[in-house]
Amino acid sequence: MTRPAGDDAELFEPVEKQQRLFETVLGQLEKLIQDGRLTAGDRLPSERALSEMLHVSRPSVREALRVLDAMDIITVRTGVGSAGGTKISDKLGPTISRLMRLYMALGHFDLDDVLKTRRLLEEEAAREAATERTEEQLEGMDKLLAEMDGAVHDRERYLALDGKFHVAVALASGNPLLAHLMGSMRDAVTENLVKAHIDDQQWPTLAANAQQTHRSLVDALRAGDALAAAQYVGQHAGFYDDSRARA
Repeated sequence: MTRPAGDDAELFEPVEKQQRLFETVLGQLEKLIQDGRLTAGDRLPSERALSEMLHVSRPSVREALRVLDAMDIITVRTGVGSAGGTKISDKLGPTISRLMRLYMALGHFDLDDVLKTRRLLEEEAAREAATERTEEQLEGMDKLLAEMDGAVHDRERYLALDGKFHVAVALASGNPLLAHLMGSMRDAVTENLVKAHIDDQQWPTLAANAQQTHRSLVDALRAGDALAAAQYVGQHAGFYDDSRARA
């Protein structure tokens, strides 16, 4: 149930002037979310109302909201009535993926470590998916593979579908956090490895081999063979490692 945009004054405390204002506003909003007093889908008071309740300037409120918006914690929409305003986000955003790409670009995370971690996550997801997947999820994977067959000569489209496929496998594990983390790491690897190290001559062979392994993975999931599913994921990840070594 979403919170109406009525009187929320009891939720907020005036900010002490000696503190850094926008960070203190941000801290209050974070604590309200952590305490469960603000939940996904709740509408926040207007910028002006927040300013009055917190006893701070509207620019301080605006800066705090801008940070939360950048973190995908809130969504800000222009408009009148229910179409507009600021709400606590009820969907996962791309922040983790964005941070992973930046950290890798800055050298904070070594590419080899990211690849090893990605493989561990994907193998665990495949093992779990072998026993937790549904027929509907398997059918969805089959449809994605059919689309990928038609996109092997369009690298950008194929990679986008490949990401969806592996996230679908992770979701079939029944662990949405695992799926989100894995998807974020795949995005980072795609940006820093596949597009940079795999040339046009390598790509057709890589894509064809990947499709064979994808289908073997789905067969293992359909058979409930957790060990085989994890092995096929490892084999698939090895294609990218081998291609980087040859680059």
